[in-house]
Amino acid sequence: MAKVAVFKCEDYNAGEILKKLKLACKMLNVDFSGKERILLKPNLLMRKKPEDAVTTHPEVVEATVELLKESGLDAVLADSPGGTYTKKRLEGIYASTGMKGVCDRTGALLNYDTSWYELNFEQGRMLKRIPFISPLRECDGLISLAKLKTHGMAVYTGAVKNLFGLIPGGQKIELHFKMQQLDRFMDMLLDIYLASRPMLSVIDGIVAMEGSGPSAGVPRKLGVLIVSQDGIAADFVASKIIGLKINDFPLLKCAVNRGLFREDEVEIVGDKLEEIMVKDFKFPGKKDVLFLKGLLPAWFENYIKGWLTPKPVFIHKKCIGCRECFNTCPAHAIMMLNKKPVVDLDRCIRCFCCHELCPEKAINIDRAFIFKTILK
Repeated sequence: MAKVAVFKCEDYNAGEILKKLKLACKMLNVDFSGKERILLKPNLLMRKKPEDAVTTHPEVVEATVELLKESGLDAVLADSPGGTYTKKRLEGIYASTGMKGVCDRTGALLNYDTSWYELNFEQGRMLKRIPFISPLRECDGLISLAKLKTHGMAVYTGAVKNLFGLIPGGQKIELHFKMQQLDRFMDMLLDIYLASRPMLSVIDGIVAMEGSGPSAGVPRKLGVLIVSQDGIAADFVASKIIGLKINDFPLLKCAVNRGLFREDEVEIVGDKLEEIMVKDFKFPGKKDVLFLKGLLPAWFENYIKGWLTPKPVFIHKKCIGCRECFNTCPAHAIMMLNKKPVVDLDRCIRCFCCHELCPEKAINIDRAFIFKTILK
């Protein structure tokens, strides 16, 4: 059985969160013996303030550091955020997201080493060799500190997808381009999860993000903290809380197909799920057109698919010309004209990295009328 601890947690208070984490570890029989240095992997997507609900809240991170300190363990904070993986970028993101403050207060280490290595992973379905940031190899344990958010491509992002940030910047861009089909991308995320082997997954759902996540959505107070040694099961419980069905959750569907998850093998402990679940959580609009497959002649199916497939739309009035979208587009489908981005839709692979990483929310995802109304 995969055991998942769920707790009501109304506010960001490191002391109270620490109490919940201790209780969770007791319920889950978490064993830190034989460990010395643990890598904490928060979601640090981009340079945002904690109250924006884009990144893992520093109070959750600080509570986890204190949990490790009480067990005599050292903590290292590391992530490869969206975009380039450079020391300067890390410095800015660590400062804005509150991670530097956490480390200043607790003595935890911040990673500025941008080197990486490759791990052989023969059992991988999509990846046999996986590029990982160096801190993963230098620590003897990993904890995923995820943020509960919606996601324009993956629908939901949590404990498992958070680990995509273990892939160094340039390699993330390359993998987006190689894994253009959604099911292949989900299989890749599961490969990364299995290879990195997190010993614990914590999901910050105290204030989540709904709508047009993972960066342009709206903060939504859920008041929940989720902890498990099984990241897939933790994401399943999070999806139940926000009313996301398995068939609408690409990662979980993929995990079921690979025999990595069974709903009847999940045990939920802690607070009652019924007291935390919400019915009106807002998700991104549907983006797939798989209902067409095999029903029409191939040439017509491709034509209709091109018409229905969502596309990024740039709002030039809000754009500040930072070139973030241009620099991070895996397909090199974006050009800068008069310091404003223009997209070549024939080259665009609809990964929506541009939307995800735009600091000004100057990119919308435009969906066809059928998705906005009939299939919303």
